[in-house]
Amino acid sequence: MNDRILLSEARWGLSKIWFIWGGMLFLIIVIQSIFGRYGEQVKEAWSWFIPTIVPTLSLMMGVLGAEAMLSNDDVRNVKKNFYIITWWLSFGYLLVLSVTILLEPFAPMKTIDLYLLSNFWLSPFQGIVGGGVALLFTSQRKESPAETVPPAAE
Repeated sequence: MNDRILLSEARWGLSKIWFIWGGMLFLIIVIQSIFGRYGEQVKEAWSWFIPTIVPTLSLMMGVLGAEAMLSNDDVRNVKKNFYIITWWLSFGYLLVLSVTILLEPFAPMKTIDLYLLSNFWLSPFQGIVGGGVALLFTSQRKESPAETVPPAAE
């Protein structure tokens, strides 16, 4: 049994869940903003929402873009269990974020108050997820001897 997965496959697997799910949540917030769900507090709603997904999506997009510009294939791999844990943590975080947004109409408090309260459960969760995602998206490529540039002679 192979306990490893190509790093590029792990990155794409995580990117798919984040971009698809994050895009749906973004669309919900846009629709709610257009229909006046947040009233005079639309700026506060967006100020709460943007940090919940944009930093992760920006990291992913930057790394995927940089990798797309390379001429050789990336054959690095990562333990499959680490990828699976990171994928499920991402799923859980996005689910809790979705539940927070979707159950808001039924909450016994104002929208913005709920969103601010949700930082108590979302922020620690996001920190844990971010650790796994950051590791998978920022691991450096080891240079092969052919790629190593000798130091300049003085």
